[in-house]
Amino acid sequence: MDKQLADKSLYVSRYTYLFISSTGKHLVYNSRSNSFMEINKELYHQLQSCQTENTAVENLKEQEKSMLCQRAIIVGPQGDDDFLLEHQYLTDKYSLSKQSLGLTIAPTLGCNFACPYCFEEHKRKINMNEETEDAVIAFIKLHSEAQKLNLTWYGGEPLLCVSIIERLLTKITGQCAIPLHRHMLITNGFLLNEKAIDLFKKFPLTSLQITLDGNRERHDSLRKARQSEPSFDRILNNTDRFIKACPETQIHIRINIEKSNVEDFYQLAPELKKRWPQSNVIVYPGFLRYDNAERTDYDARSFTRSEISQVLFQIQARKLTDVPVYPQTYCEKNCSANRKNSYIIGPTGEIYKCWNDVGDAAKVVGNIHENKITNKSLLYRYLVGSKWYHDPQCRSCFFLPICHGGCAWYALRNRYEGGHYDLCTCLQKSPGLLEKCLEAYYEALTAPDRGTASAAENENMTDKCKRFC
Repeated sequence: MDKQLADKSLYVSRYTYLFISSTGKHLVYNSRSNSFMEINKELYHQLQSCQTENTAVENLKEQEKSMLCQRAIIVGPQGDDDFLLEHQYLTDKYSLSKQSLGLTIAPTLGCNFACPYCFEEHKRKINMNEETEDAVIAFIKLHSEAQKLNLTWYGGEPLLCVSIIERLLTKITGQCAIPLHRHMLITNGFLLNEKAIDLFKKFPLTSLQITLDGNRERHDSLRKARQSEPSFDRILNNTDRFIKACPETQIHIRINIEKSNVEDFYQLAPELKKRWPQSNVIVYPGFLRYDNAERTDYDARSFTRSEISQVLFQIQARKLTDVPVYPQTYCEKNCSANRKNSYIIGPTGEIYKCWNDVGDAAKVVGNIHENKITNKSLLYRYLVGSKWYHDPQCRSCFFLPICHGGCAWYALRNRYEGGHYDLCTCLQKSPGLLEKCLEAYYEALTAPDRGTASAAENENMTDKCKRFC
């Protein structure tokens, strides 16, 4: 136990949750340390009473006091407030770090599909030229303090520009001192042909994301190739070849769902898991979001945050995804939108901070050709204004330490554009799910064949959970 706590009154932390499991176990969970203890009935009721009445915890045995303090279940008078300050510091530390350079490059805003839900009104069908390619290389070289490069190909449909991608990869690996650490591609999969596969055998991908719009019938009716060819089976066949050719790449198969087609996931996920039983293939749901006419909230087709949580819990209970529902800690609470050293670069060299802004001229924050920020207000809104610590509800929330924070893009829409979007993405916060998730988590942690999750396992689980934001 911390020596500084030895002489202080100790209180039950606001991040502590006490409950009795369905099997009668008296459990105490702390979201700050993301840890469990099974305690005896007497200690349980003592902690429960002190938490309810906000009184100091007294007459504890030294061993009990030490174990409870180590897990932050009980803290000093200012312990929780000091944690908030540390959490804010870590958030800003990661946000402003220069250790890694994150680049998402859209070599084109064009697409070979004409999906009805895609926002194409702002997107000019233009490809990156070699002058902009060279500007990308110069831009990377400016970030000499970075120790690693995380690179993502995005669009439009990036595989319309395989030659541009190949030239850029050749230049990046041949001319830039920053080593390529993570290499990702987001594609609709239709053009994942032999030429593209050969390219990524030469420049291996860390991960590949392919999206399906539900089952075969729904997908082919929505995701129409511009030449009217059905795309579902071609995408699956292309994925077959890629998995065989690039077995080290992690494959993320995202199945888009909304309220009208949630059964598509229950039908399709088992089929895909049977087709691709490899451990590097992960099938998961993507929840489509539709705005209302005023663009201030989701419309009736979209799942609410609570409904998303319920669906995720059911999917996990049916073992249709490898993504756990267990709580995980997120110290940084950042995405590319609010990380200083992360940029999205469009085909003319324009810079955005969020993927949702790509193609919208009003959301451009700068340009790599001039190496100049042209929209400081928007930049600082993303870097600072979207942070969780500006929201009083987040600051006082029990779930803060196990929540990866709300979407920065929606946070700005709420704060500056009259939006009323629900930003809470923590699955456990949904009504009726906290104890279900915690009990499942406790049973997993104490299973004889598992024990406590290792740091590596927890990091992997965290990466999977982030995909739902």
